[in-house]
Amino acid sequence: MPNQRPKAIILSQGDEVITGAIVDTNAAILADHCRTLGFDIVRHITVADELEDLVSVLHDIDQLADVCLCTGGLGPTDDDLTAEAFSVAFSAALEVDEDALRMMREFFAKLNYPMAEVNRKQVLLPKNSTRIDNHWGTAPGFVAAGQRCQFYFMPGVPYEMKMMMESFVLEDLQRQFSLSAPALVTFRMMELGESTIQQMLNELDIEKDIRVGFRAGLAENELKLLFPSSYSKADMLQYGEKIQRKFGDHLFAIDGLGEDVSNMADHIHQLMTSTNNTLTVVESLSQGGIAQQCHQDWLKKAQIFSPVFEIMSHFDVPHQTVSESLVLDVALKNKQQSKASISLVQLYEQSDDQHAQVYIAVVGHEKSLSFSKQVRGRLERQQVVAASLAFNTLRKFLLDL
Repeated sequence: MPNQRPKAIILSQGDEVITGAIVDTNAAILADHCRTLGFDIVRHITVADELEDLVSVLHDIDQLADVCLCTGGLGPTDDDLTAEAFSVAFSAALEVDEDALRMMREFFAKLNYPMAEVNRKQVLLPKNSTRIDNHWGTAPGFVAAGQRCQFYFMPGVPYEMKMMMESFVLEDLQRQFSLSAPALVTFRMMELGESTIQQMLNELDIEKDIRVGFRAGLAENELKLLFPSSYSKADMLQYGEKIQRKFGDHLFAIDGLGEDVSNMADHIHQLMTSTNNTLTVVESLSQGGIAQQCHQDWLKKAQIFSPVFEIMSHFDVPHQTVSESLVLDVALKNKQQSKASISLVQLYEQSDDQHAQVYIAVVGHEKSLSFSKQVRGRLERQQVVAASLAFNTLRKFLLDL
C-alpha cells in the first residue's frame, strides 16, 4: 500500500549551524517528534543567514512538504531574517503584533532591564500568521501557510524551542493534520555488517510500505523497520519471527515488540537481573570497556591487566601460549577467588598494530563457554569490538542457563 503520511521537512537556519560552530540539536528533537506523530520526514535542510537563500529554500519546501518545522532567525539583529524571508517568499506584509510587543516589554521589565529599540523587530509578524507565545524568551514564534506547506517558526534557543513545541506546536500539528503514528521495531544484531544484513534481508519478503533503515556500530548493528499504523501487532510479530529465524543467534534483542532494549549492555543487565547472577571480570585488550558497562548491582569485582603474562602471574598459571584452554583456566581460578557466580575473562595476543586475537571465557557453577576471534583495525576499534565480543559470549552463556 502506498505511503500516504503527510510529509515534513526540518529547517535549521543560521551561519553558526551551517559552519558547524554550534551543533544542531534542535533538528534531532524535531525529527523525533515528527516520527512519533506519524509524519514522513523527507528532508533536513540547513541554510545560512542570507535573505535570497532563505526565500529560495522556503519556495522549495513549499513544493515538497505538508509541514515545515523551522528554528532560528527570530532574533533582533540584522542577520535574523526569518519573518522577512517569509514575507518576501509569500507576499505577506509584516505587521507589528501588539500583544507580542506587550509581552516582550513585560519580559524585560521582570528582568529589570531596558528593552532596546531593535527588539521591536521581533514582533513584526507576517499578515495572517498565528503567533506562538514565548514565555521563556523575547522572540515569539509564528505559524504561517505557504501555497501548500504549513510553516512553524520557532527560536533557535533549544529550551525556548522545546517549550514552544510542548505548549503549542505538538497539539496544533495533531489538530491540523490527520495523523496515525507508525510503529518502530529495532532488531539489534552482533557480528554482522550492514551489507550482510541487507543481503540477508533481501531474501525475505518485506512489504514496500515498511520503511527499512540501518544504524551501524563497531560491533553492534541495528535493523529498523518502521511499520505504518495499518499493521496490527500480530502482523509485526509475524515479521519479528521471520527475521528472528533468518538471523538466528546474531540477533540478540528486539526493541518495540513488547521489549525495551537499548543496546547489548542493557540486554546483559536484564539477563543478569532475571537470572539472579553476579559477575567477576578480568579484561586485558578492552582496558575497562567491559567493566564500565556493567551494573553495580551485579558486578562484584573487575580487574584490568595489560600484558597477558601479568594475568598468568597473578593467577599462578604457567606461562604458555595464549589459547582457549588458557583463558578457561584463568576464568576458573578467577571464579574460585571471587564470591561471584560467574567469571568472565578476556585475554588477547597481538599479531601486529592492526590485528589481535581475542580469547574469551565464561565460567559458572556447572557450565563454561569459550570463544576466540581476530579483531582488526586501530587500537581503539579493537578495544570496543573486544568488549562487545565478551558481552556477546556472556549473553550466550546466560541464555544457555
